[in-house]
Amino acid sequence: MGDINEGVNGSSLSSFGDDTSLSLPITSTEDVPNLQRDLDTVYAWASRNNMVFNEEKIEILRHGQHQEIKTNTKLLTEGGHEISLGEDCAFHHHIAETVRRARGITGWVLRNFSIREPKIMLTLWNTMIQPLLDYCSQLWSPHKRGEIQQLEAVQRSYTRQIRGMRDLNYYERLKKLGLYSQQRRRDHVESD
Repeated sequence: MGDINEGVNGSSLSSFGDDTSLSLPITSTEDVPNLQRDLDTVYAWASRNNMVFNEEKIEILRHGQHQEIKTNTKLLTEGGHEISLGEDCAFHHHIAETVRRARGITGWVLRNFSIREPKIMLTLWNTMIQPLLDYCSQLWSPHKRGEIQQLEAVQRSYTRQIRGMRDLNYYERLKKLGLYSQQRRRDHVESD
């Protein structure tokens, strides 16, 4: 993936895991072909590397005041289909799925490991659950209180199961275990 940006002119390309984002400020309808050209360059790279982008997951995000550009221009997938506008440009479905998966792994860990010693529990947390909550969080980091609380609840519940932590409040548990809250972790990553 190190050479995916070769030949991309003008657009900003970023990849995280298997997600790739291509962006370019569009100030007039004349800028749209430049972004399409860069998209075509990325599609060609994928083809050369025996890779196919999932066209159902390709979305466009448009914001700004130029309504003419939003309504009168389009970008195409490699297969020639028009790229659809993201539903609401929010990540609430992704956050709910991330919480569901993290809770599932948490339940599996608690059912299969009877030892509740802090060192073992933290090792399991850091290797099996935290990566789910961290993956690509720079992109989808929530700002709504309810979504922040949903993510925090996974760690809150898990840390309560660690030996010697049940009678402490959440923030006391975090301090004693040397952990950050999930929100603080995301804020720290975003500021780097």
